[in-house]
Amino acid sequence: MGYHHFDSDRSQPVLTLMSRLRVWVALTLMVVATGVLVAACASSAGPLRSVLEPGATPMPAEARLDVIEWARLAQNAHNYQSWRIVLDDERDDRFSVFVEERRLLPQTDPFSRQIVISVGTFLAVVDARAAQLGYRADIELLPDGDLDLALIGSRSAALVTLVPDRAARSRYAAAADHDAITAATVKYRYHPAQIDDALVARVESYATDQVRIEIVSDPEAVAWLNDLSLRAFTIEMEHEPTLMETYASSRMNGRARRESPYGLAFTANFPKRSLWFMDAMMTIAPQRPAAFARTGIRLYERALDQITTYVVVSTAGNYRRTQIEVGLALQALWMELHASGHVVLANSQALQEYPEMAELYDEVHRRLASDGATVQMLLAVACPAPGAHRFSPRIAAVDLIDPRGQ
Repeated sequence: MGYHHFDSDRSQPVLTLMSRLRVWVALTLMVVATGVLVAACASSAGPLRSVLEPGATPMPAEARLDVIEWARLAQNAHNYQSWRIVLDDERDDRFSVFVEERRLLPQTDPFSRQIVISVGTFLAVVDARAAQLGYRADIELLPDGDLDLALIGSRSAALVTLVPDRAARSRYAAAADHDAITAATVKYRYHPAQIDDALVARVESYATDQVRIEIVSDPEAVAWLNDLSLRAFTIEMEHEPTLMETYASSRMNGRARRESPYGLAFTANFPKRSLWFMDAMMTIAPQRPAAFARTGIRLYERALDQITTYVVVSTAGNYRRTQIEVGLALQALWMELHASGHVVLANSQALQEYPEMAELYDEVHRRLASDGATVQMLLAVACPAPGAHRFSPRIAAVDLIDPRGQ
C-alpha cells in the first residue's frame, strides 16, 4: 500500500503541562534516533552504490556486477525484489536469474504472476545497462523449462550472457535511464498527468505481438477505472489474509527499512523534510492493521481524484514467458514516464487472483479483454507533487547474489 499514519480517530486525553513536556522530550529523543536510522537506511539502500562510466568496455566480471547493481532498482511487486542471482563459476560473463521463493506473496499474488512479471523488469534493466557498457545481453528465457508454481524457485527464469559489442542497442534503453531509475516514485501526492502525443507514441512503442499497451484518457473510462481501483483496493484492505500480508510487508520506520530493505515503505509518500516526523510517530505509536487499512483507503481515494490517465497492459496468453515479456515492456514504459516528469501507480488490485477478487477480475476482463486476452497491469499515471523524496529501501546487489549457487 505504501502509506501509513497513526490512527487519528482515537480521542486524545488532555495532557498536563508536565505530561506535555515529558512527551516532547520523548519525541525529541525518538526523532534523533529515528533520524540516524533513516540516514543509515538511505545509505544502505541508495539508488546506485557503484557506477561504471560508459566509455571503455569494462571487463566481463565488472560488467556483470554492474548490470546487477542497476537491475536491482527495477520496478517490482510490493517492492519484494524477489530475485536470486547465481553467478556462473566457470564464465565471468554469465549469470542466471531465479525467483527468490523466500520473498513471495501467496495471499495477494497466489500464482506468482506479478512476481514473474518482476523478473522481466529486472531483465529489461540488464539489457539496457549492458548496451550502455558496450555489451549485448543475450537473454535466454526459461532455460530449464517452465516455472511451475511448485518449482518456481528451483528453475532458472533466465540465463544471461554478456557479449562484447560496441554497436549494441537495447530495445529497452529507457529502462536504464539514470535519472529515471534513481528517482523516487512519489505516492499519493499528485497532479493530473500531462501526456502529449509523442509520449503516447513512446509508451505504446513497447507493444509486441504478445504484449498490448493502450493509453486510456477518455473521462468515462477513467472514471470507471478509478471506481474499480477503489473497490479493489478496499477488498484487499478489508480481506484479512491480504491485509495482514500487506501489513507484514510494510516497513514502518527507519530501523525496519534498514533491517529488512524490501517491502512497502512510505519514504516516497512524504518529502524528506517531514519523513523524520512520520518515522518518529510510527516508532512511538505504530498503527494496528484495522487503522492501517482505513487510513490507506482514505488516502488512496483522495489520490484517485487526480488520476486522469491509465496505461492498460494485456496479453493474448498468460504463460510464464509472456509474463516476463510484460515485465520487459513495463520497466521501459515506466521509465519513459518517469523521464517525462510523471509517476506511475500500479492500480492492479482488481487483477489479483484470489477468490474474493473474482467478481472485479471478471468485470475488468469483460470490459477490457472481451477477446479472451489477459489484462496484466492497470497503471495510473500522474504528475508528482513537488519536493525531495527518498528512494524505497533496496537490497544490496551483493545480497541478491546467492553464494550457494543453484
